Amino acid sequence: MNENKLYYWLSLSRMTDKRLNALLDVFSPEEIWDGLPISQKMKDFIGENHAQALLRFRSESYLDSELSKIRQKDIRIVTRASDEFPKSILQKEVCPPALLYYKGNMNVVNTPCVAIVGTRACSSYGREVAEMLAVELAQAGVTVVSGLATGIDGYAHSAALKSGGKTIAVLGGGLERITPTSNISLSEEIEYSGVVISQYEPSFSPTKYTFPERNRLISALSLGVIVVEAGEKSGALITADFALEQGREVFAVPGNITSIRSKGTNKLISMGAKIVCSANDVLSELRLNIPKKEKITLPPLDFFEEKIYTLLRDGDKTIEDLIELSQLRASEISATLLGMEIKGIIVRVANSYGIR
Repeated sequence: MNENKLYYWLSLSRMTDKRLNALLDVFSPEEIWDGLPISQKMKDFIGENHAQALLRFRSESYLDSELSKIRQKDIRIVTRASDEFPKSILQKEVCPPALLYYKGNMNVVNTPCVAIVGTRACSSYGREVAEMLAVELAQAGVTVVSGLATGIDGYAHSAALKSGGKTIAVLGGGLERITPTSNISLSEEIEYSGVVISQYEPSFSPTKYTFPERNRLISALSLGVIVVEAGEKSGALITADFALEQGREVFAVPGNITSIRSKGTNKLISMGAKIVCSANDVLSELRLNIPKKEKITLPPLDFFEEKIYTLLRDGDKTIEDLIELSQLRASEISATLLGMEIKGIIVRVANSYGIR
């Protein structure tokens, strides 16, 4: 039988990836298919519940039917038997799953990838840094990887897309169970400029146990992991631990020592994680090309444009910041910003404006 179909069958048992890999170290998928009905030794190896599940689904016509239903939902499957399966996930230290479900362009995984992760309850500082790093990495041709959660993850995905870059979202549940639901539209955007990936069947609801498994794949897909903000028990630190086990680089953004959101990142730095102040720190460490900044000749600026441009040279700012600092009226600020965007002088990322 087709080996891709066999790996799909194995995934239906829902055995842990650790048990699956131990099984595949001893038996091939074909040997499991042929031997499971009669071999008590194999049943004992797999575990009674998982063995019963595999026996229940051991029908080629049933597998064909289920795979057809998945394709009708515009969901694709790539198994360990396929050349498309990400090579970085096949690494022994990763403990690869039997297959991946995805929507989008799986070829994105073959580009240089860097993960940006952090707390869901991030500060305005964390958001600003996540967006800045995502934009800088995307502009350098690096694909941003994250977990499609609220907070740092979502801001990193969105900023990469808005800057014209690519991004990969790895889920802790099935592709039909996007959480939070507020990120469903974001996941649909990612499908057009990247890929959304899950190791779980489409209707599977995430649990507290599946998010660490998601984090394991986030680090596996990446050359390095940047932790932007994280408390002492943040899931982002689990991703950093996986990165170390898998031989990936770990980076951390320094934060306010009085903030609980920075205790995890500052601890990582004290333990040897590399400090990140800009994407160039990451690109340099990973030996990726740092884009050369082109000398930009500005068009003539009027009084309002000159004033706003001068303020933005100190860093990105919101409309509220610009109103307070410039003492201009809101209508003047809005009209000027729109004109400067059209001229290509500035760029908007989320609610902030910065010099292009």
